[in-house]
Amino acid sequence: MRKQERHRLITRLLNENDIKRQEDFVSVLANEGVNVTQATISRDIKEMKLIKVPSVNGGYRYSVPHKNEENLSERLADLLQEAFLSADQMEKMVVLKTLPGNASAAANLIEKFFSKKLFAVLNDDDSVLMVARSEDNAKELYQEINSRSQKE
Repeated sequence: MRKQERHRLITRLLNENDIKRQEDFVSVLANEGVNVTQATISRDIKEMKLIKVPSVNGGYRYSVPHKNEENLSERLADLLQEAFLSADQMEKMVVLKTLPGNASAAANLIEKFFSKKLFAVLNDDDSVLMVARSEDNAKELYQEINSRSQKE
């Protein structure tokens, strides 16, 4: 399993389980068919910037930090202002073209910021394909992407 897929799985598992120790991660992931070492989990915790919060059952558990939407919005606007080339929409799909090497970062920010409107996001080196949950969501995404890409 690739790191990005494992990080998504860890995020989902944190919402479903009360994970208190790194060893608990190893066990829960093993139950999902993913064998990892405690050292890998330690690196994942650091990369994902997981935090410990009070647990309902006492003690502390791991959690994903709350996203600062303002910061996310600002980062997305900055990236689009620097790397945006074009956007197009067809039915539930929106395609974003960026300068080479920028699509991965754009896809990551878009996926986080527009998560409720998106079904899936795929990217390569210079383009991002967004599949929206509805045609209306796709129109909104297209408009937002274009408005955020305007130089101030």
